[in-house]
Amino acid sequence: KKPVSAAIGDFPYKPGGAALAAYGAACAGADYVKIGLAFAGKDRARDVIAAVTKAVKDEFPEKFVVIAGYSDYERMGSISPFEIAPLTAACGADYVMVDTGIKDGRSTFSFMDEATLIRFTEGNRALGLGTALAGSLVFADIDALKRINPEIIGVRGMVCGGDRNATIREDLVKTALAKIRS
Repeated sequence: KKPVSAAIGDFPYKPGGAALAAYGAACAGADYVKIGLAFAGKDRARDVIAAVTKAVKDEFPEKFVVIAGYSDYERMGSISPFEIAPLTAACGADYVMVDTGIKDGRSTFSFMDEATLIRFTEGNRALGLGTALAGSLVFADIDALKRINPEIIGVRGMVCGGDRNATIREDLVKTALAKIRS
């Protein structure tokens, strides 16, 4: 059995809607349920993280909740991933993710350098959380990702030939795996 991940979307401040979507994804079989926080405010973030975590973990404690913030949070006007991490730990979720919110081809590395992402990953581990990194990553980023050492990397665009909406290509998946494992 291979784990299944479901992204329920980049949510505005709607704790009830987010909880329902997360519960639905968990009921449908997702092992990892990911939500992006597309709004600002620590109290509001805590509300959504708590609602999503409760919706998944009360019935499915073995499943994983992934809370995503954005490397480009400043231009989005949303909450920083560094502010999300302690809220995620306090609410009992499992992973904090950094992605890009505005999908214009700019990479997470355009907004956060390697040292910042290492600090983020190490901070998450100190909180008992895993780290997921995504956001227009390319093959040239793999060496930096190996040094950063997150538990999960998101490679959709990379394995779709640079077009995140294209079909996943088996040859590119094999290339990514070979580079990651080398």
